[in-house]
Amino acid sequence: MGWVRIHPFIPNWPGGGDPPVFEINSNENGEAVVELAWDPQALLHPAKYPDLLRYYCSADGISGTMERDRGGAMTVNVPGERITLNANRATWVIPKPLWEAYVEESLKTLNSPPSSTFSRNLYYRVSVTPPGGSKAEIWPPDHALGAQRVTLPPPDDSGVVDNASAMAAPHIGILALSASAASRVVPDAAAVQAMGGIPFLPNLWSTILNTIWSKLPENDPGRLSLAAVFAHPEFKRFTVAERGDVLRLWLLSSKIRKDIPVLLSRQAITGSAVQTPILKKMALKGGKTLLSLLLELLTIHIHPDLVVMTREELVADVLHEVLDPNGRVNQGAAGTCVPTSIQTMLITVNPAEYVRLQIGWLSSAAKAELANGSVAALPRGILQIARYSQAGAPASTGFYARNYAELAFQGAAIKFSHGSSFPADTGNETSAKAMFKYVHDNGLFPDQTKRLLEALFGVSFTGSAVAPTNAPTTASIQSTLADGVFAALPAKQQPLLVATYWGVPPWAPPPAGKNYGGHAVLALRHEGGRLFFKNPQYAGSLPAGVDGGTATNPPRRYENAASTLESIADADLRKWIFWYFTPDTAII
Repeated sequence: MGWVRIHPFIPNWPGGGDPPVFEINSNENGEAVVELAWDPQALLHPAKYPDLLRYYCSADGISGTMERDRGGAMTVNVPGERITLNANRATWVIPKPLWEAYVEESLKTLNSPPSSTFSRNLYYRVSVTPPGGSKAEIWPPDHALGAQRVTLPPPDDSGVVDNASAMAAPHIGILALSASAASRVVPDAAAVQAMGGIPFLPNLWSTILNTIWSKLPENDPGRLSLAAVFAHPEFKRFTVAERGDVLRLWLLSSKIRKDIPVLLSRQAITGSAVQTPILKKMALKGGKTLLSLLLELLTIHIHPDLVVMTREELVADVLHEVLDPNGRVNQGAAGTCVPTSIQTMLITVNPAEYVRLQIGWLSSAAKAELANGSVAALPRGILQIARYSQAGAPASTGFYARNYAELAFQGAAIKFSHGSSFPADTGNETSAKAMFKYVHDNGLFPDQTKRLLEALFGVSFTGSAVAPTNAPTTASIQSTLADGVFAALPAKQQPLLVATYWGVPPWAPPPAGKNYGGHAVLALRHEGGRLFFKNPQYAGSLPAGVDGGTATNPPRRYENAASTLESIADADLRKWIFWYFTPDTAII
């Protein structure tokens, strides 16, 4: 059959509102069964436990009584149900009586001491049997539930949870709401109403957001970030529909909620001295804004190699790059400096286009149409993180720091740019290893760089001459190249891709056992006799130097190491420049 996945729309659900909603995806249609449990062990060992709610199966339902938090009995009666996938997906809502029982049980955890072993986490699993099939595909697999840590079924009366296993297993949390918080009116009711919902729950998102706003304590981090969104001046200038979309992005992307106010503050250049909020920046293809594309990313069929990743984690992964294209783009010791610099360039110039491409690469389609109409496909296996710890993988820990969005861009960029030189995919493990090794061993030559730039931006690029090594003309050609960069930056009013020699200077023969090296950076501005550029060789979280410090070969200065901003003196650039590219048409 292939694969199946289940993910909640929101990883932490408020206990005072409607039940959680899950989406099931598979590469085939079929009949699905969802299991819920207090702990991974109960999913591994389905049974009727003394605690009525410890294990639930959608096919069987549940029936019984439980004790309420403040005393008295609560009857829970949920019949079994049939879940059918159409168009390879299905939406499933926890039955309301079951959800109310879970919320009631969660109240017991607030007592001192807690009167329940429930951790306010619900662990989930799905199995799908395809039409005419007898074997179900199951996700998550046993090892993702910590099966290696469980040697015996849990004792029926112990309620012991293996916390080490539970931390990594897919689960949804129940937000503990403040019992004393007074109901408060949301600041922008029109925007909240515009959030909408899903087809059979048309007001789902607005209902949840109202619950979060009215029930969470005012000092709760989630409520504070939401208050910052409501108060943001740029948010107030958006239309009602746009404000509703921003709130929906906030709600469905819990891992980056604190970054939404930052996103609202960012501006993008759309013309000479013209700026627009980055969320309104339009992609080069398709006519969609960054805001609408981030929301679209929350609806894709996730690439099966992304294992336990949820959609909101995927959005966080991509949005980290949009907000900080230097601090997290990390080329490390691999040979991908040119595609890494081009990635930084695309994010800087048009983050919406970057997200549009990621929607294709990080989905089950694993391909995206570039701005010029070409199609760039993801090399098989490039997202399989386990490969990065195997023999033959890159040795640099910096390379391991790449996130999925970076891996997707750089892998697809190298495969597309190298064309027929890229290893053929024959469908076996040998070819997967060959493609994986090729990606982290190779960069781009000038002709390949030109092909990628023109495909990504949909305009023609002109490459400069290439400075030769250790030749009578080296110095004069390099001086001309440097003058070209200094003139092009103010004329083009946009970043330029510039390559320099790196490590071994080009004006003398290399030492024994050494070769001339090259490295591509993104030139941003030229002022005060220095060229300022972003260096994708390291991550801002692991800077290679300190502000004001220097490096050699080529000589350069760390201006802001946290954003990998460096500079090089004009005289030094004239000695080290290799080549550069300029767009023939504005790409902003």
